[in-house]
Amino acid sequence: MSTSASTIFVDREEPKRTFERAVFAIPEDSAIIRTWYGVGGQGKTALARELFRMSSKEADPSFAHLRRAMLDLHGRPKTDPDRLMVWVRNAFARSGVAFRAFDLAFAVMWEKTRGEEPMPTFESPWLHRTGEAVTDALPEVITLTREFIEETAGTVPVLGYLLKRGSGWAIDRGKAAWIKQTHAQLQALYRDGQMIANYEMSALMPWMLAQDLNRHIADYPDERFVLFVDEYESVMEGAGTGARWRENPFDASMRTLVAETNGLLATFFSRERLPWEEDADWRDDLVGNQHLLGGLADGDADAWLRKVPIEGETIRAAIIEGARETQNAGDPIYPLMLDLQVEHWRNLGDAAVPKDFHVEATGFEPRRLQLVQRLLRDYDAPIQEVVSRLSVAQRFDRPAFAHVVTMYNIPLAFSAFEQVTDLSIMSIDEDGWAAPHRAIADAIVQSTGDEFVMESREALLDHYAERALPGRAADVTDKTVACFAEAARLRRQKGIDGYVEWLEETGKKLEEAQRSRFLEHIWREAFEHARAALGEDHPDTGASYNNVASNLDDQGRYEEAEPLYQKGLEIRRAALGEDHPDTGTSYNNVASNLNARRRYEEAEPLFRKGLEIRRAALGDDHPYTGVSYSNVASNLDDQGRYEEAEPLYQEAVRVLQSLPEGHPWREGAVINLEACQTKIIGRKGSRSNGASVEK
Repeated sequence: MSTSASTIFVDREEPKRTFERAVFAIPEDSAIIRTWYGVGGQGKTALARELFRMSSKEADPSFAHLRRAMLDLHGRPKTDPDRLMVWVRNAFARSGVAFRAFDLAFAVMWEKTRGEEPMPTFESPWLHRTGEAVTDALPEVITLTREFIEETAGTVPVLGYLLKRGSGWAIDRGKAAWIKQTHAQLQALYRDGQMIANYEMSALMPWMLAQDLNRHIADYPDERFVLFVDEYESVMEGAGTGARWRENPFDASMRTLVAETNGLLATFFSRERLPWEEDADWRDDLVGNQHLLGGLADGDADAWLRKVPIEGETIRAAIIEGARETQNAGDPIYPLMLDLQVEHWRNLGDAAVPKDFHVEATGFEPRRLQLVQRLLRDYDAPIQEVVSRLSVAQRFDRPAFAHVVTMYNIPLAFSAFEQVTDLSIMSIDEDGWAAPHRAIADAIVQSTGDEFVMESREALLDHYAERALPGRAADVTDKTVACFAEAARLRRQKGIDGYVEWLEETGKKLEEAQRSRFLEHIWREAFEHARAALGEDHPDTGASYNNVASNLDDQGRYEEAEPLYQKGLEIRRAALGEDHPDTGTSYNNVASNLNARRRYEEAEPLFRKGLEIRRAALGDDHPYTGVSYSNVASNLDDQGRYEEAEPLYQEAVRVLQSLPEGHPWREGAVINLEACQTKIIGRKGSRSNGASVEK
């Protein structure tokens, strides 16, 4: 495997001096921020890696006081703020920081809100699941038992919750004493003696992580933290500017972490400036601290090529001229274009001559395109085709590679996946996902015909969508989520028409698996696209309001959901009419939200309206009508009006008997009817005994 030229760092003295000044100015009681931004191909990733390398105590003892963490977001989904906190935690854990309170709090949050999902892996964990394999390399552990929890009563309140959940947990024996120091932090999980609501848990995790970092600074006041975050622009994709970026939960978690952490230098590498500067709370911190990273000067580019090494002076000069932004002498040289030229030089070998690196095109985009097309021609035809087809995807893994090879009868073995991911234009992460450099992938897609792009997109869309819909919700994994995210991106490229309906269908298993935090991002993104492309009053926009609200309901965030449900109902009434089944669904959704908040009397007429619409539009024997009968009955049941509820439950049971045996709607209707009848019998018995009836 050849080494990509992009792994070679060319001295950029000003960014290095800026970083060094910042490192030695990190305050003990707050955080500071530095950002380097610029268009793709400027070498931001190389700069991040070099600053990380040069700030190690091995490279320079004057940096021995730093605890450094590198967070590379290339190819990672940026939709789940809980996982973001785990990535940051693990990066700092590798530098020797302990996370006593965060690990406990995160375990409780995960059990309470996402218990069906496998727990993310922690580096140097303080907690172990006893059901996992325990090797000889692990320290002796103390299993969480009732006796151990009684010993720590009043100091570690959350341990009792973990035990009650029935999950097997253990703590390293050598760390058990330290657990008691987490008392003050863990109290934040409680309010008035009760654990906070589920929907509040996730938002607390950045603060909890910051408190562990702050404890480290308190214990070691001479030390400081540096967090490197690469490709941060991908976090803000779809968020835009103005108020919308503030609603991005992934970014909000990062902002909270930075704001709450002491002794931290947070460095971001991005195509765009941090939009935080639009916020008065961050504006002063960012003034003068967001630095444009431009192209290379001739001397730096020549130094880069010498390090490859390319010995011939005339070859180096030709490569540099072809890597300029334009044909004009003295214009900046793009590191990405240098990388493409160097890869072409490697492929040519000893046969390379200066004219091989000449670029006729004038502007940056056509020059980049010419270099990409030239590089593709260096590869064998099968490699050219598979790379070109996979470039329509943001990222791909081995099964996606195999699907493309099979679908188009490309003469490559599946084992050629490694050959493709070894190309300099590719990167691959620890989970096996490969990604072409985005600027290069865009140029490849631009260089192929529309028909080629469309059929490649359809093939990968079908592949990822199928993997996003496993047979059972229990089979949903992180890979499933990643496939759904990629499928959604590919489907959106086809246009917004039908996109919302496609999301509702393809996301069913993820919804059943309670991947609510991930889906919230997807639904909000769909809403923004529908509103921008179709308008505020379009039915798909109304459906998107409903989907975001339903997701918030699933997270217990009922107050946030209600105005969105109301807006969705308003749009559907105007766009579809009062008697449309979808309007009936919106009435039912608003009512369900009110009912969940015990506003039963407000919910009742809306439930009845939904039933009326469904009976008229779908008929008395449709399953949705049966659900509406059950909803009205349940509302009356909640109000203690059991005798009124019983005949409606009976009607729901009659209608829903048409569903397959074991269907949750059918089973639920029977259970609800029997429970209601038991209450009626109990009430009659109370009356016969002369007892008062509770209203």
